[in-house]
Amino acid sequence: MFYDYYDYYSTPVVSFVNHTLILAVAAVIAIIAGIVLCATFLKKSNEGKYAGFRGKLYNALTFNRFYAENIIKFVYIIAACIVTVMGIVLIVMGSFFAGIMMLVVVNIVLRISVELVLMFIILCRKTVSMDRRLSKIENFYVENYGDDWGGEDEESSCGGCGSDDEESCDGDCGTCSGLSDLEDFHLNVDESEE
Repeated sequence: MFYDYYDYYSTPVVSFVNHTLILAVAAVIAIIAGIVLCATFLKKSNEGKYAGFRGKLYNALTFNRFYAENIIKFVYIIAACIVTVMGIVLIVMGSFFAGIMMLVVVNIVLRISVELVLMFIILCRKTVSMDRRLSKIENFYVENYGDDWGGEDEESSCGGCGSDDEESCDGDCGTCSGLSDLEDFHLNVDESEE
């Protein structure tokens, strides 16, 4: 006849302390792993370097690719099939009105709610795409025309007298001819973008 001493010392308090200690150690390890991943693998300079599984993992961890859109579409197709089959079963069982309501109204409500959710995801995807395109355009102008290409932060005013155009300049500053060249540059850029 043996007595189990382990159960004697295993009180709820001891069990809670052991579990808390294990969870705290796991949390510290997870934080260290996250910092190492961000510092090495997920650096911005690594974008486009990886291919295959590493590329997919990089895109998933940096949110360059959104998977929620595909998951929501898949769940919608399954839910629409379930609602449609249930509507047909209700019609066959004799609840014609309930079956028609299930087929029409519930499917429409389901579709509208999924479209509203997808609208935000697609809006985010399009915004990211526009941001990438605009940064490429800005990099092109910076590379070809330098930092002084007339971006948003650049004010088109005369450096000598501070006027906004040549007509209001006093004419003695000698820099207003450069202002007209800058305005012509902006007009040429705007026309070429259209």
